[in-house]
Amino acid sequence: MEDERVVASSSGDPRLLSSTPHAPTTPHNNRLMNLPPPPGHPLATYVVQVPKDQIYRVPPPENAGIVERHREAAKNKGKNSKGKCSRYLICIAIVLLVIGVLVSGAIAAVYFIFTPKAPNFTVSKLHVKQQKQGSPPTYDVTLKAKNPNEKMGIHYKSDEDGATLTFWTKNLGFGDFPGLEQKPGDDSSIFAIKIRALKTKAVPPNVQKSISDKKTKRQISLKLKFESPLVFNVWFLKLWKKDMTVNCAFRVSTMAQGTKILSQNCKTKLS
Repeated sequence: MEDERVVASSSGDPRLLSSTPHAPTTPHNNRLMNLPPPPGHPLATYVVQVPKDQIYRVPPPENAGIVERHREAAKNKGKNSKGKCSRYLICIAIVLLVIGVLVSGAIAAVYFIFTPKAPNFTVSKLHVKQQKQGSPPTYDVTLKAKNPNEKMGIHYKSDEDGATLTFWTKNLGFGDFPGLEQKPGDDSSIFAIKIRALKTKAVPPNVQKSISDKKTKRQISLKLKFESPLVFNVWFLKLWKKDMTVNCAFRVSTMAQGTKILSQNCKTKLS
């Protein structure tokens, strides 16, 4: 049989493959192939042409090692950055926790050390002025204030018409609470509240008799109520703001000259 040659075109299209007879094998061709002919088959020569753009190079083995080292370095860098972020977050959380504990402790210490106590009041004097019988009188009530806070001063703000004086259920008039400043532990502050009688209401008969009767002393029970905003301070720091309400029930020997305070009970409420 004749030898066949298969030639592939440079375009790589398998349809262009052709088998053409050629001259018998020569020693020169055998040297080129350098392959022994297969047993039982005629010798055939095949020439395959492959385009250059379809020839792929195999990268050297050391390139794989370089790529692997870059991958490991990237992984280690990511782990280190995550570990640093976690440590930073833990440190910040610990610092904030410590600051919160310190601030809470300081507030608790200030609260227990500087807990505001309500001031105490006592009625020390009552003086009634009336131009003529039946005219609206003026009641001057003198009080003594005590600040039980040894480390805090008290600032009393004035309150217009913040004081009332009553006889049983009869309102005798209104008055202004004056402003007052007390130092820590001060127990000698004295102030007066002037109660103005209502012009539209007559003086209760029992009160009028006690004012007019200079021979027979007639005891009278009265109630004084006054309010004032308070500010508790330490030096220049204003720590607490409270609203004060004071109720004083007291009994006098007479409402004429020579009035004496027979009994009293004053209660102070802070809110």
